[in-house]
Amino acid sequence: MADLLQLAGISLDATASSREEAVRICGELLVELGAIDLAYADAMWEREQIFPSEIGGGFAIPHGTDESRVHVKFDQLVFVRFRTPFTWSSEEVQACVGIASQGDGHVELLGTLADLLLDDDSRIFLLTSDDAEAIRQVLITGRMAE
Repeated sequence: MADLLQLAGISLDATASSREEAVRICGELLVELGAIDLAYADAMWEREQIFPSEIGGGFAIPHGTDESRVHVKFDQLVFVRFRTPFTWSSEEVQACVGIASQGDGHVELLGTLADLLLDDDSRIFLLTSDDAEAIRQVLITGRMAE
């Protein structure tokens, strides 16, 4: 699980003004990390147009279509936080957790992320901390450090 989110996959000062830009940033980061082919990044936007990935609390979780999983080389997350929140589809978003998954491993990840976002302290920490390693630890362990 620790390999699921690399420090190089965390961006804390991104700029986007639309969900299309935000999804593109997540896809490009996953490509740079070697986790996906460009076809999966394209499928992330394709899926986003069918069903927006905003989940509330200032977060969205862009990911590809089921068919595009063949373009995932290894499971990987990216965390992208934006300088300025913007309207995604119907809610304001300030951060994205981009997901590349070859199988159903993302289902557990979504549950962990949902639990984190329901906890105000964790959610606020993810939206405000400048400590990339601490953010990485929270996302991979599903809990705040003691």
